[in-house]
Amino acid sequence: MVNDGERSLGSRQQYSGREGANAQSLNALIKESNNPQAAQLKKDIDDLRKERSKLITRIKENRRRLGYKEAESIAIERLLTMRKNEDKDGAKRRRIGYLKRMKAKLEFRISTEASSLVQEKEIIRKINEINGELGEALAAARLERKTEFIKKDMELYKNNIMEINLKLQELDTRLDAMYVGLRKALGIGSWQNKQQQQQRPKKSQQAHVQEINLEDIAVIKKKDAK
Repeated sequence: MVNDGERSLGSRQQYSGREGANAQSLNALIKESNNPQAAQLKKDIDDLRKERSKLITRIKENRRRLGYKEAESIAIERLLTMRKNEDKDGAKRRRIGYLKRMKAKLEFRISTEASSLVQEKEIIRKINEINGELGEALAAARLERKTEFIKKDMELYKNNIMEINLKLQELDTRLDAMYVGLRKALGIGSWQNKQQQQQRPKKSQQAHVQEINLEDIAVIKKKDAK
């Protein structure tokens, strides 16, 4: 499903492509016109388009990272479900506190008490067993914490995308206005067409008035002839 941000970015990319295709001919017109206002507008437009290009790079990077985090989130959710199914009654989780206390006691004992080599090896073996059981018990909790971190990252990337989209919309509005000003300065394009369209109704109204006046004059002349 395509969201509003993707549609917006896609339309901007098409817009940028069309403008890029016409850039060479536009530069030639500005050079031929020798119009300093048009040259300055074109420079301002080029600066804004560079800024726009950087924003598009940023939004693509945020979308790439968001896609990676979404895939990671799905994988961890599946693994978390498996872990919870293995410990449906929660027995392993309830043993976490007990196992940590046991491990601390054994580590304290081995560091403070004088033990034979055999006794020390036995204590180390028990610590390793506790570490294995503790790792299994903590696995689900660690996955849950990691899921929360991933969700925060995803929210950050989504917010970044929204903010960049707003900046792109603002830049597009400014670019549209600059292009209108540039065409006006050069006397070409949509601004000239708009001016012509605004003048056409006035001309048709004037022609209509002239026709009425001619008809009235003809009627008056007929009456005078009688």
